[in-house]
Amino acid sequence: MIKMAQLEDIRKMYFMEDLSIREISRRTGIHRDTISKYLSLEETKPPKYKLTKERNHPVLGPYIPMIRQIIEDDKQRHRKQRHTGTKIFGILRQEGFSGGYNTVSDFLRQEYRKQKEAFLPLEFELGTYAEVDWTEAYFYLNGKETKAHIFVMKLRGSGGFYVRAYPFEKQEAFFDGHIKCFEFMKGVPLTR
Repeated sequence: MIKMAQLEDIRKMYFMEDLSIREISRRTGIHRDTISKYLSLEETKPPKYKLTKERNHPVLGPYIPMIRQIIEDDKQRHRKQRHTGTKIFGILRQEGFSGGYNTVSDFLRQEYRKQKEAFLPLEFELGTYAEVDWTEAYFYLNGKETKAHIFVMKLRGSGGFYVRAYPFEKQEAFFDGHIKCFEFMKGVPLTR
């Protein structure tokens, strides 16, 4: 399974840099079939596996409603007063559960992951938003290894970016990077 950042890079290489699927596969190490699959998607969604049917829990099954009720009740409690996996396992043992602790902890891990899982696809109109960040690069200047601080501004709608190297990461370089980028783009990203 590939991550969203990899998917974005693959789409950029294919649609903006006009690289072949074979060349993208060579550069990323991802199989050509996987690249083709993700390029054929109309909407870029986070890649995930789909179960063909819900997993059944033969030993834990009768106790799942009780576990979910404990988790739901814990949402109203202070963080330090919530049930741990060991406490939940102890409660289930008192109720007649014959399975092991790992069965309970695996189920709890899945339940907590479901509760935390959230994805909001970000879509931007062209020319509306930009992100700025710094990175570092090393290069040789007169035979001596030198560090450069790289100012990067990325436009969220088009995915285009502007890069400029500075000898330091100071406020002056930050402002100069913005000014030079806006001069290069002949405009400023719109904000709402």
